[in-house]
This record gives sequence, structure tokens and C-alpha cells, in this order.
Amino acid sequence: MSGFHGVSPPPMISVIVPIKNEPPEAAPPLARFSNAPDCELLVVDGAGDSPAGRAFHSAGARLIQGEGSRGACLARAVSEARGEIFFFLHADSRPPKDALDVICGTIAQGAAAGAFSLGYQDASLRMRWIAAWANLRSRLLRLPFGDQGIFCRRDAYEAAGGFRDMPVCDDIDFVRRLRRTGRFIVRPEITTTSARRYQERGALAQVLRVWAVLGGYFLGVSPQRLGRWYYGKTR
Repeated sequence: MSGFHGVSPPPMISVIVPIKNEPPEAAPPLARFSNAPDCELLVVDGAGDSPAGRAFHSAGARLIQGEGSRGACLARAVSEARGEIFFFLHADSRPPKDALDVICGTIAQGAAAGAFSLGYQDASLRMRWIAAWANLRSRLLRLPFGDQGIFCRRDAYEAAGGFRDMPVCDDIDFVRRLRRTGRFIVRPEITTTSARRYQERGALAQVLRVWAVLGGYFLGVSPQRLGRWYYGKTR
């Protein structure tokens, strides 16, 4: 990977993907990470044993059985990861093709952690506007969401205390602690993610729901209540 020219051996990156009720079609676009050099693909299946999990396993991923919230599943996967760098990615997100090189280069330049910018598969004007505001938030506040793809050094993850068992806002909670461990860089390269929730719930309704949950998080509303606000029930 180009970011570590002159360094031997190169660092291993653990690409960690939580899944729960995803379709099997989620596996092929991310299967490239299972064949990349100095990389491992770990998929933690929060449903226990799902068609998507089996599809990822067939594509070369190391499948880990998880339970509980997404945060708990991610922490479980990290406990089995071998990499010196962790890259947390949603199953319906598509990072840039050179994501591993970009991550290595960013870490080599002294960053402890970072994330990519956001784009949506739905390229409508409405979704481009939502992505623009999300990227402004990410850059000004250094507060990216998990669907952008978050990466960090292993020691930074450990110093931050890792992911917590939360039904929602596990990514925001983690990033806030992760930023304290060193430089946090939001990259200009785009991770393209699904606009499914905006399409299902309506773009304005989903934006308002996200703002309400985010505001509740910062006001100290319990994670369980935030989960009910966001999902309609706890996960």
C-alpha cells in the first residue's frame, strides 16, 4: 500500500463490517477487501446466522457471530481483529477504490484516526444537499457518522475505549472519544452509501429524526430512549 513506502512490513488493516438483516447482495461489493494484500475482512453478524453472513463468508470474509447492539457487535469483532489499523464500514456503504491506500497514507502522515466524506447512491438534488450538510458537519465539528467509513490505529481505538453497547449513536459516541487520542482527519474522498432510510421514511422526516436523536444524545437522553426514537423500538 502506497502510504507506507519504505516501511517493512506494511501494517495490516482490519476492515470490520457489522450486518443485521442485510440482503446477500451486500457481500459482493465489499468482497474485494478479503483478497487485498495486508488486509482482512471481518463481518460480524448481529442476526446470528443470516443469508448475508453466509454470502460474506463465501466471498472470503471471516464471519463472527454477534449479538446485541451494533456497538456491541463491533466491539466483539475488534476483539478478534489482527490489524494494526481498523476500518469500520457499513454493509451498504461503498468506500473509494483506493480506500486502503488513503487510510495508510493518512495514518503515515501522523493521524490517529479519520473518516471519508459522504455521498449517496441516490444522486438527486435533495440527497446531494443532505450529503453537503453532513460533510460540512464532519469537517467543522470532526463528527462523521459510521456510514462514512471511520478508521483508526489500534492504539487509538484502545485509548478511546472502543465501541460501547448502545442501540443508536454508537458511532458518534465513539468518534467523540476517538478525537481526543490524536489528529482526526476527514478525507475529501467519498464513501457512497445507501439512501434507503430517506427513501422509506421521506427525506425531511428522516433528517428531522436524525437531528432529534443527535440533539437528544448531546442533552443526555438515555440510549434506550434514543433507540426508540430512531427505530421505533430498541434493537
